[in-house]
Amino acid sequence: MNNKLNKKLNSGEIFDQTSAEAFAAENKTVISFLNPFSYYEVAQDDELISGVDYFFSDGSLLCHLHNLFLPKITRASFDYSSIAGTFLESVAARGKRIAIIGATEEENTLAVKVLKNQYPGLNVVFHRNGYIDDNQQVAEELNELQVEVVLVGMGTPYQERFSIFLKEHLISPAVIITCGGFLTQTSIKPDYYHPLVKKFGLRWLQRIVMHKHVRDRVLKVYPKFIFSYLKTMIRQHATKK
Repeated sequence: MNNKLNKKLNSGEIFDQTSAEAFAAENKTVISFLNPFSYYEVAQDDELISGVDYFFSDGSLLCHLHNLFLPKITRASFDYSSIAGTFLESVAARGKRIAIIGATEEENTLAVKVLKNQYPGLNVVFHRNGYIDDNQQVAEELNELQVEVVLVGMGTPYQERFSIFLKEHLISPAVIITCGGFLTQTSIKPDYYHPLVKKFGLRWLQRIVMHKHVRDRVLKVYPKFIFSYLKTMIRQHATKK
């Protein structure tokens, strides 16, 4: 496992403080979230690790594994069972100019409509699908609109790469935050997760039932991740003794 990435993995308890500081900063800040699939993708790319300013754990499994060996962290996910609601409320309350980028064009349009209904003060000045051929053109449009917040839902590693590109090419200070499948989920249902699913921490189970690509990840990628993570961390700790 990547020690540099592990050191940048923050506890969900400090997310609100982190985002508030990012809103007040005079620079551009990239915030992203990791699950076992995206951790594996990011860990292999030093540019992604360095380019993202703050990582949080998107799920209990990564938290549990991390906490076996390293300072304890709690979960922070961009969904309504975690930080999405409070973050969007904060964006609306501050009157920030937000761009929402990701998912298909239809999903994006539906998600933006839902979000505007949920947060009447949300100032969406730009939105489009996540299939981008010309990053520079999008950055120029965002600069013209003086965007202050960019919500990016493309999946890992695409959303991290695009976020880092924006960090390098936007002119004004901005908070650039990834949201994974949030836009697709929101286009399906305003509050995607069933109340009982949220209560008992079974978000992974609902997604397995509803989405084939999630089933494939959980059945194929997650077991490999768990074995590799434990093997590497146990070896590292044994070496230190």
